[in-house]
Parts: sequence; C-alpha cells; structure tokens
Amino acid sequence: MPETLPSWTAHLPHSIPRSLSDLHGPREGVVDLPLDLCWSGRTRYDVGRFPQRVALYELVIVQGLQKHYPAFLNGGYLVEAWPLLHRRLGDGYVEAWEGRFPELARAGASPEAFEDAFEQWKRSPWG
Repeated sequence: MPETLPSWTAHLPHSIPRSLSDLHGPREGVVDLPLDLCWSGRTRYDVGRFPQRVALYELVIVQGLQKHYPAFLNGGYLVEAWPLLHRRLGDGYVEAWEGRFPELARAGASPEAFEDAFEQWKRSPWG
C-alpha cells in the first residue's frame, strides 16, 4: 500500500502569525501584489472594496508565504471577512487559522456574522 502524503496545509500552524495584531496590512488604498505571491491573473486589489478585500485575503492565505501574511492581511479586516472566507477556503486552511485565532472560529461559526458579511459583500461594488 502506498505511503500517504502529508497534507498540503500541514505547514500552516507553523507559519501563521502568533497574533492578529501582527497582521498590519493596509486598511485603505490599492495593493499591488508581488510576483512571488501572484504570478498570474489579477495582481491589484482595492482593500476599501469589501469583495476585492475578500478575494485578496483568500489569495494571500492560500498562495502566500509567512512573510506575506503581515504585509497584506489586516487583523481587524480578517475577522470581518472571515465568515465568507470560512466558506470559501479549504478545510485545512480553516482549521489552521481558526485553531490559532479563536476570534476567527467564532466569526466563522456565527450565522449572524455571515449574514452581515454577505450583506456587506452585496452592497459593495467590485470595481
């Protein structure tokens, strides 16, 4: 029987910052992602537009390295976007991030937080 490969997300608990306050990414303006993070597709995101911020955070969480998290994620904005990200990200990412940050676990489990985030998504234009 073949040996089982490690999970794609097994490294995450070691690379996620210790505190949400370590995530000091931008709260406004347009972010241009570096090539080592985003080598194809969209590379510019306006963090003032909620749908773009959610898409940016998903990309950074899934494609990013340890150095990208504090540079592009903002702790407060991450909690705000998490109810949507909780449903968009794979289980390994959700478990790792919620395991480190109880605030994210609470936001991800809250139907009210999801409704608030979804309403914000619908009210905010993409472009």
